Amino acid sequence: WDIGTGVTGYVWHAARPRAALLLLHGHGDYAQRYVNQNNRLIPHLLDLGVSVNAFDLWGNGRSPGVRGVIDVRQAVADHLAARRKLQGESLPVFLLGHSLGGLITATSVLRDESGVRGVILLSPAIKYPVPAPVRLLARVVGSLAPALPTPIPTGQMDSLTHDPEAALKLSSDPLMYLGPIRWLTSAGAAAFAHDNWALYPQMRVPLLVIHGTADKNTNPQGSRQLIEVAASGDKTLHLVEGGLHALLDDTRRDETL
Repeated sequence: WDIGTGVTGYVWHAARPRAALLLLHGHGDYAQRYVNQNNRLIPHLLDLGVSVNAFDLWGNGRSPGVRGVIDVRQAVADHLAARRKLQGESLPVFLLGHSLGGLITATSVLRDESGVRGVILLSPAIKYPVPAPVRLLARVVGSLAPALPTPIPTGQMDSLTHDPEAALKLSSDPLMYLGPIRWLTSAGAAAFAHDNWALYPQMRVPLLVIHGTADKNTNPQGSRQLIEVAASGDKTLHLVEGGLHALLDDTRRDETL
């Protein structure tokens, strides 16, 4: 599936489609992993009559770019481009974003809510208390040395899932990026995570947010606050008790599904 921006895209067609979903993975992940891992989310959606469109972020999965280097502003533009492609179809369109993909999805919706029937955010990376001087530092370093690693640790399996078998699959998957977060990625994520809070009270689309209460990678409190402030009349927060960050790979994956 070509959205016209250079990233690698995919489409899985339901036999009798009644809706379309645009899926966006998180940092280091990739779209095709939702076929055989992530509790086989895509096959389940196809069985429900939901066609799935997705793309790999720059530097992730099968998309080009330096591994792990994500320009979040470009990612938002890519997401909007993907949505424009879907608007030409007659099906109702839903959006799903996990982790960093949740922040990008939310930012895309804040830019333009049109053509979206509903939004699902899974462990979204929407709340980080990053002070202004640190955000400025990240922006400067990210522009000068975008691929330079930050000291933020990633790839710790015990922070992603309680399931040893799922952790082994994640750690041995050659398409997963489990290295450090790069400064360019950190700068964009910190900026949007800060700026979006002034805009979330304007969010009116139907909203489902799912978060694990034991998530160490993204802040469950951000999901609670988003549901509190969003203007949508149809909004639901589902907390998975004891759930870690990769909820569809965790021990309570069926509850999440």
